[in-house]
Amino acid sequence: MDNPTGLFLPVILVVAFYFLFIKPNKARRKQFTEMQSSVVPGVRVMTTSGIYGVVTAVNETSVSVEIAPGVVIELVTAAIGRVIVPQSAEGAQPITDAQEGEL
Repeated sequence: MDNPTGLFLPVILVVAFYFLFIKPNKARRKQFTEMQSSVVPGVRVMTTSGIYGVVTAVNETSVSVEIAPGVVIELVTAAIGRVIVPQSAEGAQPITDAQEGEL
């Protein structure tokens, strides 16, 4: 008779593969889709190639981003790498005279 644990090994490997690779990828894809749906005109973004800019228009498949005053590029929506959230002034520390001299 064959070893019964040998029958369970493929099942265990499939379950492990699912929890290690497929499930985390689904969560990451969902988070990315939510981020892309939050892109609206006026939002500061960073593209996947590292270009920063402000969204000026959003279409079904493309986004117009102003990367410099008067310079607007059109990108596919998937090229938006992340939305830049402005830092709050509450957590910022004012620069003292001693620190200013170090700069």
